[in-house]
Amino acid sequence: MTMRIAFKTFGCRANSNDTDSLYLEAIRRGFTPVAETDAADAYIINTCTVTENADRDARHQANRFKRQNQGALVALVGCYAQVARDELLNLPEVDFLVGTANKFKTLDYLQAAFNQEVVAKDQVEVTQGFLPEYFPGSRNARATIKIQDGCNYKCSFCIIPEARGRSRSLPLETVLKQVHAAHEQGFREVVLTGIHLAHYGWDHNTDLGVLLEKIVQIKNGPRVRVSTLDPFEIPDKLIDLLKNEKKLCPHFHIALQSGNDEILRKMRRLYQAREFAEVAEKLQKAQPDTFVGVDVIVGFPGEGKAEFEETVRLLQSSYWSKLHVFSFSARKGTVAASLTPVVPDSEIAERSRILRELSDSRYLSFLKSQIGKPKDVIFEKRLKGHAEVWQGHTENYIPTLTVGPEGESKQVQSFVLTQIEGERVWTTPFLKEGAVH
Repeated sequence: MTMRIAFKTFGCRANSNDTDSLYLEAIRRGFTPVAETDAADAYIINTCTVTENADRDARHQANRFKRQNQGALVALVGCYAQVARDELLNLPEVDFLVGTANKFKTLDYLQAAFNQEVVAKDQVEVTQGFLPEYFPGSRNARATIKIQDGCNYKCSFCIIPEARGRSRSLPLETVLKQVHAAHEQGFREVVLTGIHLAHYGWDHNTDLGVLLEKIVQIKNGPRVRVSTLDPFEIPDKLIDLLKNEKKLCPHFHIALQSGNDEILRKMRRLYQAREFAEVAEKLQKAQPDTFVGVDVIVGFPGEGKAEFEETVRLLQSSYWSKLHVFSFSARKGTVAASLTPVVPDSEIAERSRILRELSDSRYLSFLKSQIGKPKDVIFEKRLKGHAEVWQGHTENYIPTLTVGPEGESKQVQSFVLTQIEGERVWTTPFLKEGAVH
């Protein structure tokens, strides 16, 4: 009898990548993956602990799974399990508590328990994440490769260093082998991810820029996309690469957090607001169609009207494409949880509304600026209920809808962006000069 297993993921891209690895490894071992709404023999909840809301969501999910199938095994794994071991050990709905160091042993524990072997509930060790030495595969059309884990910084609002430990990364040659493996499996795009991606290679006498140079030099190799960076972590070498190498996707996500230097100081961020404006301008000059997403935290303690308005002015005068607005939520165990004055919830909601409206306007302008331009679209999946329509993304991360091309996902083809529908853009085939229908 094979074990039926279901997965639920909370949190960041790195967590999603870890869940993908667990899912594909479960298949390789002969487990039967089922939907999270189905009855399963075991459920794995890959947790986030960035906010107390994330903690609560994980506990509620464990409870739902146990009610769904009283006899099932429920494993709470990852960051929340790591930092709240004592709190979670007594929860009756949790059968296994597996920290970040042992996350990829979860299948071993579940299989042993399924076979009625005795396994300790507590599998939380000294914090250290896991970096796979081989490409584990992907359930998506883009191959995500986790090249770094952990963080050496101590931002006042963040608990993640306690959950994942200090920064460490894969050797450069190991990453290149994974990129080659992904390409051989048909992936035409790789996404490099980590908890603090800019620290890649510091423990191996290299850096992210060197790695990217190596990847784009792969003959007929995949295009490459990077995840979030801080403003000061985008050096001129990376900007030159963006200008000269088509394989580096013109898509960056920058963690600004605030446009006020005093708030950044209280957050223990290692840059000033002007550095964001400077690097965003450099990205635009290097590649005018570059998509720049920006993280902003609203309502950090001490953020008064003047500080918030300074953030708005910075954003109004800088180059970017879309905001990701987060409402500050005090996280127990962080310095920020004790800072004052606290911003009222009603004021946080109003400021969030203002920034989201600004974001919607700027994003629509960005999409309009792309209409009529040829872009390379990767096919990801068919649109639900419309089998003739592909969903995908351009190299600069515009969500697309494309009618009718034959073939499977992972393909990259050239199209012209034609018509905006919500936050997506319809495409039409791009015919190079002299081409024949």
